[in-house]
Amino acid sequence: MRRGQKRVFFPLLAIALCLCIANVDAGTTLQPPVKLKWHHYRRATTCKYAEEFVRHQVELFWKEDRSITAKLLRLLYSDCFVTAGGPAYPVFTGRRDGVISKAAMVDLPSPSISGGEALAYFKSRGLDVLDLGTLLGAHSMGRTHCRYILDRLYNFNNTGKPDPSMNKAFADQMRKQCPQRTKKGQSDPLVFLNPESSSKYTFTESFYKRVLSYQSVLGVDQQLLFSNDTLQITEEFAGGFEYLRRSFALSMSRMGNINVLTGNAGEIRQNCRYINNGKPQ
Repeated sequence: MRRGQKRVFFPLLAIALCLCIANVDAGTTLQPPVKLKWHHYRRATTCKYAEEFVRHQVELFWKEDRSITAKLLRLLYSDCFVTAGGPAYPVFTGRRDGVISKAAMVDLPSPSISGGEALAYFKSRGLDVLDLGTLLGAHSMGRTHCRYILDRLYNFNNTGKPDPSMNKAFADQMRKQCPQRTKKGQSDPLVFLNPESSSKYTFTESFYKRVLSYQSVLGVDQQLLFSNDTLQITEEFAGGFEYLRRSFALSMSRMGNINVLTGNAGEIRQNCRYINNGKPQ
């Protein structure tokens, strides 16, 4: 399942938004869509040091709260991820913000979808089975609410029983953290996606080892074992960090190039939480 063995190392100066000194090989880089560039803001006259400022701020926040690693990774952000032990990879910049925000347009798959459905979702966005197996590795860190796994713990496929693919001891442990019903006024508990990482929020191959041990928190992660391709990917990543590190960088770069706005499309928000005219569509 390897994408190629030839390695050509780029100069360090070409690595955008990285917090650590690291080599980036040709296998972890795709050419960006038209108008996206490395160091876009360095070439602009209005915000020459934007990348250095953001890099510095992310490092400061990470030192105070490592949980932002998973939160910013969800937004496809490189700096914090590198700090957590992930790969350094170029982030092509020049994207613009959208002006439409609707709940119905949220494009995230369910954590309980089947492996086939997950692969179809990825393929519809120009990604492949290796991207699927790789990007699920983002669940190496972070947390999820219990409501997303209650079906696995108590009523899998409306059977009234837990998911039979879960390790029994692990399922018992998770049920202690996620009761079937919460008390009145109690908030939905949060559980770590990867207890091996837990509050350290580090990126390692331990996620894949847990998949092989049938100790995945999310159902979609456990589905990695139920096709020959994704099983092979899981076994290879569980066996060593280096291939995972490089493959993850490539898949993140590929995903980051989907449906970007450039040129005159969209806008540059003055406040990232609101569109500039204050009237989201």
